[in-house]
Amino acid sequence: MRPALLLGLIGLASLLPACTPSVPPAAPASAATAPAATAIDWRHGDVDDAFAEARESGKPVLLYWGAVWCPPCNRLKATLFKDRDFIALTTQFIPVYLDGDEAGAQAWGEQFGVRGYPTLIVLDPQRREITRLAGGNDSAELTRALRLASTRRTAVAEVLQTALTTPDRLQPDDWRVLGDYGWEVDANRLAGERAPATVLAQLAAAAPEPVLQRRFTLLALATGTPGKDAAPASAVERTRISSLLDAVLAAPSEVRANRDLLGYQGPALIQRASATPDEAVRAGARLLAALDAADAAQGDPADARLSAAITELALYRQQHPDTPVPDALQQKARQRVAAADKAATTEHERQATISTAAYLLRQAGDDAGAEKVLLAELDRSGSAYYYMPELAELAEARGDRQAALGWLRKAYDAAQGPATRVQWGVLYVEGLLRLTPADTATIEQATAAVIADLDTQPAGYHQRTRQRFERLGASLQAWSKAHQGGATLQRLQARMQGACAQAAPSGESSSACERWLQG
Repeated sequence: MRPALLLGLIGLASLLPACTPSVPPAAPASAATAPAATAIDWRHGDVDDAFAEARESGKPVLLYWGAVWCPPCNRLKATLFKDRDFIALTTQFIPVYLDGDEAGAQAWGEQFGVRGYPTLIVLDPQRREITRLAGGNDSAELTRALRLASTRRTAVAEVLQTALTTPDRLQPDDWRVLGDYGWEVDANRLAGERAPATVLAQLAAAAPEPVLQRRFTLLALATGTPGKDAAPASAVERTRISSLLDAVLAAPSEVRANRDLLGYQGPALIQRASATPDEAVRAGARLLAALDAADAAQGDPADARLSAAITELALYRQQHPDTPVPDALQQKARQRVAAADKAATTEHERQATISTAAYLLRQAGDDAGAEKVLLAELDRSGSAYYYMPELAELAEARGDRQAALGWLRKAYDAAQGPATRVQWGVLYVEGLLRLTPADTATIEQATAAVIADLDTQPAGYHQRTRQRFERLGASLQAWSKAHQGGATLQRLQARMQGACAQAAPSGESSSACERWLQG
């Protein structure tokens, strides 16, 4: 299982001129009456109560959406949520901690259009979205972006509309908010029915500062990256992308601001920008050197070193598609994994690190090493089930179907929380459909168990749970056509009807739930 690729938040404060906030920040309380907070005063799951408190106080709501097992969420818990400046800043908000397995969490996620874990959303007391941020590893930049958001009272959708129609009316902070927005993970939410790449290209053309112009252009290119079968870029397009990368990579502050975007999307952009293999090699070397310098300036955190090695391997595989990874790169991957394993000492740090370490080893061609890392973590992790589908992938890759299904079943049995159990249950059923499609009885039994998990979620047929069931429904329909499973599907649909009354009592979700296996 590929680890969640957490794309970093942008750091525009150090790149653009300072300006006066649109709303003055709240005056700090005296130390005598309000001692410095040592932890965030989260409201756990009480979203309606949080908005009532926001209306009374005038403070915006800071909504965190995450999950216990999610690696990027654990990175936030290990870094940002322990940062004193960030903790102090949260007193200017009504902070709400919404775990995806809490009652009603998936319905709230659907209402606010949250796609993945983790996401931070700032909303005004009337529930209008001020901004949303992808959780990044740079605590200072996340704090800076949220400090700006705490002073805002204009919905980000309104800011975007002005930027696209009358951009001269925007103030510098308006442009900062658009730059800070989590386009990497939720571009469709703000773009609406418009193509995100087109919207971002328009912003790049209208932005007043070169830094923002390059940022939006990078995002537009990353969002609109063509597929493998797309036609090669034209000479004009290659020159445009190459010039953009040269300008960004030459500016350390911009590399830091776009660190994760460059790390994960940089190889694809280099491929599009390069006319010859030699050009790609030189551009790849410049990218790696810029990432190394950015990481060194941050103290070379072990997780960033894992990311840099993943980028280096992506470049190598792109440039040598039919060549095994050389020993030197494999050894570098093993060294980075060992260093990250040693550096991750707390539960949150380890949950944030281990799946990325295993992914790096797999990319280096060391499946045995990846399996060893994952197996060693099972006894240490409080969410060991998270690693079991990755162990199933490794077993399936070496042709051991029985072991693969065993890991998927163990993961489902061990999963905690209603939404999480559905997600892992769907993985198990999909494994059965793929690896033992003739075992109709087990497929029906496992699917019925996942439906039973839905019974435990009042009004739970929303967002990630709904998405997983829709995906499973499509897989079951394809299986039925190939394996004469019509009668099985009829029984499962009847079982689903009973669950829908509890999990989706009304509205669009009710209709979708009731039509689950009806095409």
